[in-house]
Amino acid sequence: MSNPVGGASGAGSVGQIDLSSMDIETALMMVQGERVKLLDAQLQNQINEVQKRNTEIAKLNEAMNSLNALAGLFKSGKDGGTKMKDGEIPDWNDAGTPNDNRYNEMRDAMWSAMGEAGMDLNTDKYQLKVDNGISNVTKGSIETAIQAIKNKVDALSNTQQMDMTRLQSMTNKRNEAFDVMTNFVKKMQDSRSSIIGNMR
Repeated sequence: MSNPVGGASGAGSVGQIDLSSMDIETALMMVQGERVKLLDAQLQNQINEVQKRNTEIAKLNEAMNSLNALAGLFKSGKDGGTKMKDGEIPDWNDAGTPNDNRYNEMRDAMWSAMGEAGMDLNTDKYQLKVDNGISNVTKGSIETAIQAIKNKVDALSNTQQMDMTRLQSMTNKRNEAFDVMTNFVKKMQDSRSSIIGNMR
């Protein structure tokens, strides 16, 4: 069984602290202090993991929003095999018009968001082939990519829930350890004050 304080290096020592020359009260306080430090480090690592996953989910949601924006350009009733250039999108092929620039910006935003989310647009996993230009991307491939991202977000969200449960448990343990150390210090102080009082 591993040492809960982390790294007993021999009899009468904890971590890098030599307990052999200490009285029992000081030794116990040092042990409890080391436990609090260890729990603090573990807690910070868990917080970092939660923040990292939050960032991943945010990037995936941004990518999904950009894809939804493109999918929404297709005229209602178009099937999955319809390419963007055939989707009866207003002003799609009118180069230089304000709408044409807007669509280019939407395309660039989609590429940027997918890249930020760590996704290769040309993989079979997402079936969002753009080698031949955004005009040849089909409605179905966009919808497939959207669903793939949704699945990934759902999986990360489930993991995030477990992370939050672990985080709460670790926070409780850390607070309990800190309370034990605080109470122990108070008892030591009260005991010494009582001894000094009796000596007067």
